[in-house]
Amino acid sequence: MQAPKLLLVEDDPAVRASLQRRLRFEGFDVEAAEQGEHALEMFSSVNPNLVLLDVMLPGVDGFTV
Repeated sequence: MQAPKLLLVEDDPAVRASLQRRLRFEGFDVEAAEQGEHALEMFSSVNPNLVLLDVMLPGVDGFTV
């Protein structure tokens, strides 16, 4: 069975790295973005099953994304 794809959007590098490690440990295939603009660009190519999105992002915020 293929691991579910997750797009993680978090601007804080320490939080992002911690979440990536834990989510991979739990069996997710994790792609990460640090800004809303990057998340929007990645969304169609990654085609995630789930998006974990911080609402307070620089530039385009999570609500707009």
